[in-house]
Formats: sequence, C-alpha cells, structure tokens
Amino acid sequence: MSGKVSIRWSSDAALSAVHAAHVVATGGFCTDQKTEQALVESVTDINNRLLSASLDIGTFWLRLLSETAFDPTNTRTCEIALLDSGCSKLQLEQTASVISNRLSDSRLAFQRRFPKLTEQLALRGRPIRDLWDTVGPGLLSNIAKQIWVGSPPNDWWPPRVDAVLVQPMRGGDGGFDSAAHKFWIEAVLTDSDPDVPEVLRVAWLVTQLAVETQTLERSSERTSERSGTLPWSIGSVPLVLSAGKYLDLVKGPELPIQAALQHWRLGDANTAAVVTRWWQAWQKDPTPMPVGLKHLDKLLGPARDSSPGRVDAGIDLTEFDD
Repeated sequence: MSGKVSIRWSSDAALSAVHAAHVVATGGFCTDQKTEQALVESVTDINNRLLSASLDIGTFWLRLLSETAFDPTNTRTCEIALLDSGCSKLQLEQTASVISNRLSDSRLAFQRRFPKLTEQLALRGRPIRDLWDTVGPGLLSNIAKQIWVGSPPNDWWPPRVDAVLVQPMRGGDGGFDSAAHKFWIEAVLTDSDPDVPEVLRVAWLVTQLAVETQTLERSSERTSERSGTLPWSIGSVPLVLSAGKYLDLVKGPELPIQAALQHWRLGDANTAAVVTRWWQAWQKDPTPMPVGLKHLDKLLGPARDSSPGRVDAGIDLTEFDD
C-alpha cells in the first residue's frame, strides 16, 4: 500500500527544552512569553560565550537541536555542536564545560515551568495523532501518486517512522532527521493557521523523510549539509496541500502556498510566487517530480537573489540551508 507508514509516537522533555532554548537564543517568533523569560538569562549567557569565542551562534543551536533529536542519550551533543560552529579542539574542553553548565541551567528552568511535561505532551498530542490515523494514509497515497504521476514504487514510503512531540513554543513547528527516521513536531492543541492544518505538516515531514531515504546519497558520517540539490522541501509543499484539498482538509479555490511556506518557515512571498507559477505549469503538463523540480530549481534562482533571506532556517534538523 503506497500510503502505509507506521508511526511510533512519543514525547521528549529533553528535546522540548533544547527546542525552547533554540527559539529564545535565535530570536525566533515565540508564543510562550513566560518560558522565554525563564530561559533568557542562561541562553543569553551562552550566546555571549559563543560570541566571545568567535563561534557561529546559529550553527551551534541548529546542530545542538539536530544532535539531541538524533540521539537524546548522547552526552557529547554540546561538543559536537561547538565543533560544527567553529570551535577549535584546543578550546573545546573549556568552552564545552562552561556552556554545558548554562545549558543545564536552561533545562532546569524549563523543567520548573513544565514539571509534568511528558504526561502533558501525550495528552496534547492526542488530537493530531487521531487525525493522522484517519487521514494520514490517504494523504501519503495521494502525494506519492503526484510525485510519480500515478505509478509510485511500492517501497517509496519508509515502513516505520518515529514521531516526537515537543512543547509548543511557536504555535506550530517541526523538523526531521532522515538518518534516525524521525521527525519532531510541536504538540499544538489547535491549528494556529486554519488554512494550513498541522496534520499537513506531518505529511510534509514524512515526505521529506521518504525523499532523503530514497534519493539522497548517504554518507557513513553525519554532516550538517545535505547531498541533494533538488528543491524537494519547497517543491513538495503544493503536493501536500493538493493532497489535503483532495481530502477536504484545505478549503478555498486556491492552494495556500504562501501561507504554508511562511508557516513552515521555508520561504517568503517571493518564493511563494515562483512556486505557485511552477505548480500551475506542472499541473498542465505533469512529469515525474525529479524532472519537474529541476525546472523549479532554475526558476528559484532569481527569487533567491531578490529575497531578503529564508524565513528561519531552523525547521529542518539536518538542513542548515537550501
């Protein structure tokens, strides 16, 4: 069955704490002001330490989030993130010791805000889990048919995926790690944008896992860059929305491409205009998606040049830039 994916859901307090710290540290849009205030002191100290050592703040937090999601039990996540952000091995031990202590302070402050977080996340995540059980297989089946113009391979979707629920900080957010066959998503109780239901974010995340598993070269070591060149993350947005419209999850005559790109932090209005034109042309003359994405990649060139920048690159756990 082309849309059959077994998702194992769980809650993760540790990843929630790092996600919250990442949002505060990078100045991202935050819907939880009390948590932001609780973390700001320790997180600011970490950023100041990174600045004094001439390290890349954004890269540090993204890699810390990625490594925590990949293996929550790894005690070297801070060191890995520091090395990736430019820390020399000579500075590593001392810098890691200081920052690890402040990360512990941040985690404790987060735990005081949410002492029963694991149980709360399980309850908060129930609506999206139940909805996914109902519409998920249909969404994935429709997406696969679009990608392969009606003839998807039987093994296109990964048979099993881990889904991790985290405490909401942005009113909707998520990321994925193809090496771990895992995605994480904020356990929001209601859709912050009714035009783009959160269950479609799940479909988009699972699609990214399938794409990376099937089409990208896998190296023996984890890196902070992807080997693929086609704009799957952006190009699959209208596919997911179209599948949602087919199942009556998306209302209105037009697909909310701009709303989805912005809500999922993938692009701005310039990018949305290009993707919309490309999607309209592709619908008139469908080709297998890898072929269609080559055309989209060419069209996105001018949009990238004129764009003020990607809207918050922190959504993809293993993607630090498109």
